[in-house]
Amino acid sequence: MIRFFLLSIMLVSNSIFSILEIEILKGSDNLSKIAFVPFGIEDGVEEDYGEQISQNIEKNMLLFGEFENLDKNEMLSYPSSEDDFFYRDWKVLGVDYSVIGRVNSVNALGNLNISYSLFNINRRIKILEGEIVGGEDNIEDISKIISNRIYEQITGLRGIFDTKLAYVINSDVDTYQICISDIDGKNEQILFTSKSPIMSPDWSPDRKKIAYVSFENGLAEIFIQDLKSGDRDSIQALGMTNSAPVWSPDGKSLALVVSFSGNPDIFLYSISNKRLIRLTNHYGIDTEPSWSPDSKKIIFTSDRSGSPQLYEINTKSKRKKRLTRDGNYNARGRYFPDGKSIFFVHGNDGNFQIAIKKLSSRYIETLTSTSLDESPTISPNGNIIIYATKDGSNGYLGGITLDGKARFSLPVKNGSVREPAWSPLIN
Repeated sequence: MIRFFLLSIMLVSNSIFSILEIEILKGSDNLSKIAFVPFGIEDGVEEDYGEQISQNIEKNMLLFGEFENLDKNEMLSYPSSEDDFFYRDWKVLGVDYSVIGRVNSVNALGNLNISYSLFNINRRIKILEGEIVGGEDNIEDISKIISNRIYEQITGLRGIFDTKLAYVINSDVDTYQICISDIDGKNEQILFTSKSPIMSPDWSPDRKKIAYVSFENGLAEIFIQDLKSGDRDSIQALGMTNSAPVWSPDGKSLALVVSFSGNPDIFLYSISNKRLIRLTNHYGIDTEPSWSPDSKKIIFTSDRSGSPQLYEINTKSKRKKRLTRDGNYNARGRYFPDGKSIFFVHGNDGNFQIAIKKLSSRYIETLTSTSLDESPTISPNGNIIIYATKDGSNGYLGGITLDGKARFSLPVKNGSVREPAWSPLIN
């Protein structure tokens, strides 16, 4: 039972200079190959812009190990328009897709006009054509937008290159920081620093706020922090300890855990009127709530059956249903974006791994092969899971695509990192 309490409190890494950086650990031998041709430029446009944009797009598309690239030295030509594009040049090199583009102009305000195209070499057709205008100082964001469109056209899933990650880092001198960064680890910001543990960050649906737990006043308290102003508000939930906050998909409520007399139960907290509604009332431990995408149900962890297992509760009727039975430990459950499956921490014989399960099936599929995996979070397109794990005493973040074709890690330079939370997409 001690492990049950502590598994969601594994805390983490370091100083103001700690930066996540994705390292590809394993890629499939059968990945789609993409040629990222250096973008052309019109007269009067700074020469570096074309190369910079194509390099950014290439970096984004290769970020999680889902594709492989064609080295520029192997390219037979460098077309920047459809008139100069010949499918045979790419077919002979074993390329599946080619990305070309051109920086057409830059105006007096410093805005670039960029056109781009994506070709399916095997089908011999152009499958994407677009144009975008953006500032010279905003090339990274422009590249992410183009990358998202290319990714969606190839995979059928929305691109996630403009999403962010929240996480907690713990230095060797017992300093805890809650941080956010771009999904590639860049533009890291420290939201809050404390000598006391911090845990359980969760994004509001509009990405403007983060809820988390802090022990700065001796007991577990839930804070909501505005990302723009930095203002923090504590939730006065009246319990001895309050923990595990998660935002509802509409942003109007939090599901959270309140402990009265040491007995944790699941509550709903209204953001507007600050009222609490009790969902569970059991002598066992009920914790780690998470909302279904339609806001009608909540999955939570409970030991009411004798070991930590996952249950689902209807937020209106309060009817409960047990979801897991295999293994002696199933916890930290989360829904997939489509609401048809869940992912969670599955434990057997002292090993704790990330697993998935369709709600319509009893079968559990284990995704990871490490033994101390915790706190899984899923990309908003439902394709990639990032989780906390350990290498000796060092905590780092691992990642895996659902098809198993790519695995990666996100270590920090100093200390350990835990409690990842993937941001929603920007609509």
